[in-house]
Amino acid sequence: MSLEFGLAIENHHVAFSGFFILICTCIIPFLYLRTSSHPKPAKPNNLFARGPKQFKASRTAVKVDAEWTSTRELEFYKELYFKLQNLEEHSDTIPIARQAFLVLLSQALEDYVKAPDTNILSIKHFDKEELARFLQSHQDDVTARYHQYISRRQLGGPRELFQDRQEAGNWLREIAPLKLVDGAWLGHLNKITMPFSLRQIVKQTWQVFTEELGNGNRDQHHVKVFEDLLGEFEPELPSPTTKAILHPRYKLGSLKYWRAAVAQLLVALFPQEFLPEILGFNMHFEALQLDTMQAAKELPEVRLNAYYFLLHVSIDNSHSGHAAMAMESAADYIQHVAETEGQVAAEVAWKRIQAGYIFSEWQAQKGNQTTNILALLNEDSCDRLESKVLAIFGSKVQAAHRLHCGSRVKMGKRSLNEWLDPEAFSSEEWQLGFLRCLSTCKPWVYAGDSQKSKLIQELQWGGKMYGSFTKSELETLELWINTLGYDRNPFYYSFIAPATDSLCQASDSDTEKNVDSVLAVANNIETSSLLPGNQLGKDANLNLPLLFPLWFTQCCLLESFLYAPGRTSDKIGCAVVRFLRAQSGFEAEDMIVTGTDEPRMAENGGIVEFGLEMIRRASLPTPQGLNDLLSRWPSEFATTMLKLASSPIQNFGFLLGMSMAFLELQETLSEFPNSGLLCPKSRERLSSLVRRQYQCLQVCLQEIPTGDARHSDFNRGYGMAKAEIHRCSGSTV
Repeated sequence: MSLEFGLAIENHHVAFSGFFILICTCIIPFLYLRTSSHPKPAKPNNLFARGPKQFKASRTAVKVDAEWTSTRELEFYKELYFKLQNLEEHSDTIPIARQAFLVLLSQALEDYVKAPDTNILSIKHFDKEELARFLQSHQDDVTARYHQYISRRQLGGPRELFQDRQEAGNWLREIAPLKLVDGAWLGHLNKITMPFSLRQIVKQTWQVFTEELGNGNRDQHHVKVFEDLLGEFEPELPSPTTKAILHPRYKLGSLKYWRAAVAQLLVALFPQEFLPEILGFNMHFEALQLDTMQAAKELPEVRLNAYYFLLHVSIDNSHSGHAAMAMESAADYIQHVAETEGQVAAEVAWKRIQAGYIFSEWQAQKGNQTTNILALLNEDSCDRLESKVLAIFGSKVQAAHRLHCGSRVKMGKRSLNEWLDPEAFSSEEWQLGFLRCLSTCKPWVYAGDSQKSKLIQELQWGGKMYGSFTKSELETLELWINTLGYDRNPFYYSFIAPATDSLCQASDSDTEKNVDSVLAVANNIETSSLLPGNQLGKDANLNLPLLFPLWFTQCCLLESFLYAPGRTSDKIGCAVVRFLRAQSGFEAEDMIVTGTDEPRMAENGGIVEFGLEMIRRASLPTPQGLNDLLSRWPSEFATTMLKLASSPIQNFGFLLGMSMAFLELQETLSEFPNSGLLCPKSRERLSSLVRRQYQCLQVCLQEIPTGDARHSDFNRGYGMAKAEIHRCSGSTV
């Protein structure tokens, strides 16, 4: 029976409903008796697999299926919400999180390209003035609708978000998941591993984040302000970083707001890879929204505190507030890319900023629709391919053991021989690290192009490893390389075409030039790295190859503590916010936010800027980033610091102790002018930053209860760092 014929019958139901019901009453028992003795056909997996007759299923059944899909999707987002705020315990979530981000981002883009003239896609090529006009037009539209809303209210119209206090409470519960991670879209941004050339752009954007966290003032912390408001309905509300917050008893949120909250956590997760998308997301999210203005008016009418919403009307303003800062950051980034990578790369960067903007807007406008994300994730074969690739290499390590000991090939910080050590390769974490490094190791692997990849060439006839992999193993490797980056979400990658390497990274040619310049001074490093006189040891020499890795890497110690805003609203969290602000060179906190008044030049430099000054004054080539610096001056202790810092909650005591030891190093360099590494003005500023950091660490220590194991961890961390810092004095090693 065709679909058209089925629909025709359905139309006849209206005219002959009584007759049809009578026939059904007679026939259904007969059919049941006839078919009950036969096995039932397997239930199709999806709508598109159903035969034409099955389209006549009742609307009730379709509704139940939709509700079931929505419920499963909601539970998926709630679980992800928890895990993304507790990453050190759920690091295995990162691959699926990246996949989910790209699935949602691609769907948002597909929806928006259907009408490009009605959204930010109407700006075909970046132009700052055109962007400013577009954003102003958005604000004008919002304020015009607000004016109409006020006119309706003045004429006696009812409240439009909610009618009474109970409905207001329900509305606040609904939006709660989103508000309880306020600022999270920038939570992973200010990392020492970001390229140094992007420091100023990242710093300006990260300032928005710290202001969302009240700049370390607990009473001004946005999550805390919203928690206090919600507490009028749920006085025992658990922290948004705990699993308890997911319990249905709290009746928090709908699919739209759980997904929007997860979107914030997802977009923040990969700042190295998706910085343009973060900047675009930030630009939309900080724009004025109608429901924020309506809530600011209606909540007091039902005797509830509206300050959270008033705060966002004012602090997000487009003149000196977050909206203005967000647009400037995006424009600065485009300019940076154009200057360093060329106009084609800048056009790609603009598309990626547009993608991030759309991703935020899509959450707000179309967030109620289900995305069937679970099916999309399950259909993806990349994870299975990765498992097969790891299984292939795992089966080879014994046969290849020590065969590559003469190879100079390095992936990341390890040689090929080290990666393929059988004992080390038995670790799942090691295997994932190997695969991650291999997938980005040019010329061995070019994502999306197996035939260009040297790995495949060496495994084929004429290559040095011909015969070491079977035909099926080689085909698996080729398929894996060809699907890298493109298979999961082809629409996103086609949207940002022409595809380039991550725009956060330096180009290959720039890297090669920098490596050459480093090698050019390699023979002179032993003499140029020794500068006399400092507190590390009287009449001792300062060993710069040991000092520089420690100086820059110290910035990692507490930076990951902030990525979940809900964990930063207590005294310890607020102290860490202030500590990191000082370390980044922000001015001392005030009760009034600085907004765009925060100085943007070198005079408000922080630890990184002082390190770069020391390198310049030592007449050494400027590194592009921490990875570049550590490849020039390897430091096992710096690597240890990075590893400890990746688990900021578990290792909090160690990290505090290490931070305290590095304050003493900072104080040494700020107080002794004969080191010659910093100019007088920089030493004076560093001294001021040391005092601010010290006060913050003292608050953290005072808040840790007596007898807590973190106190002993503090002493151990302090001792470890102090001993390593002491090695910076003396002869070169």
